[in-house]
Amino acid sequence: MAGSAAAGRGAHPWQWGIALAALILPVPLAAELLAAGRSPFVLIAPLLLLAAPPALRAHRARFMTSCVALAVVLFWWSLFGLGDGALVFLPSSLLLLCANFADPRAYPTPAAVFTFAAVIIGVLPAVASLAAAVHLLGG
Repeated sequence: MAGSAAAGRGAHPWQWGIALAALILPVPLAAELLAAGRSPFVLIAPLLLLAAPPALRAHRARFMTSCVALAVVLFWWSLFGLGDGALVFLPSSLLLLCANFADPRAYPTPAAVFTFAAVIIGVLPAVASLAAAVHLLGG
């Protein structure tokens, strides 16, 4: 079975890159919302949680479990924290789901599809994050 062959190794670089993008993507938007006076708890707590999957990349099973668990938590956090700006974490939750299946050692064809989906999911929020960063820097 292909999935068990990769079980003893760490996360694949594609998976780690997508999880890292999920961590970095909402930072400028969250900073802008904090500067606008939004609730710090609603914005900072998810950012701290997003650091877990990249930190667990050496253990594939822990990495994948943290990606799925955090994706579910962030999805519901995004929906219920809508008034406080938590919607910025919705793309991160989708990226974490993509990261879970982006291992070509375990899932050769789906890995390419999920990696492509992660790129598509990350493009628009990345543009918004770049605009937020420029706005914060006074540009």
